[in-house]
Amino acid sequence: MVLREHFQQRKIESTFGSFRSLVPLNTPSGPQETESELESELLDQLAFAPGVYDLLTQPIIEYEFDGKRRTYTPDIIVQLHASGDLPAARYIIEVKRRADLIANASNYAAKFEAARRAADNLGAAFRIMDDIRIRTPYLRNARLLSQYLETDPELVSVDILQDAVGHEAIKVADAIALMRQNCVEEPDARASIEQCVAWRRLTCDLSLEFGDHSVIRVRDLSKRDLRLDDPILRSLDEADAA
Repeated sequence: MVLREHFQQRKIESTFGSFRSLVPLNTPSGPQETESELESELLDQLAFAPGVYDLLTQPIIEYEFDGKRRTYTPDIIVQLHASGDLPAARYIIEVKRRADLIANASNYAAKFEAARRAADNLGAAFRIMDDIRIRTPYLRNARLLSQYLETDPELVSVDILQDAVGHEAIKVADAIALMRQNCVEEPDARASIEQCVAWRRLTCDLSLEFGDHSVIRVRDLSKRDLRLDDPILRSLDEADAA
């Protein structure tokens, strides 16, 4: 389901002192405008996450309540693929600062109740993502590694590590040294490792800042449920809906 074919979008206008940005995305609905830096940061992470099919900002959602037609416009709607034993899923998301949520909880109560009804009407889950959940090391990792998703991965690092250590853990620095012993120059070794981490052919705890100290493994391809291993999707699944 291509989201832009099913939802109209509220146009984001530029005003004095406002934030407006176009986030380039390779998902089916294409680049998306945001009206806060937090929204842009969340989109960057969701676009990098495995299993995310499509993203749309400011979708206009129509639903019926008490016999009346109503509309609700969240910040983001995200569509996930089915993955392993996990069914396809859809989330509608409000992006807020935690301090704002605490200070204005009573003001947001009615809006979030409407959001839950709109989500129920779509068979979606409503979530609130705040700056504490969004501004984590995963944001830097997504921005560092997402460039590698534009081309198919060079699997030389997977092949060498599979032969040398199987599915055992190894630090990135040690993996690079091992690849150099196999006549792969350091820049190419690093690029292959980063690309295979981006494509999830090498597993790594991306909730921690990625670097030479990071521990990687050749992924067991029989394990297909990548959603639960991804920090931003795990955070989205666990986020408050009230």
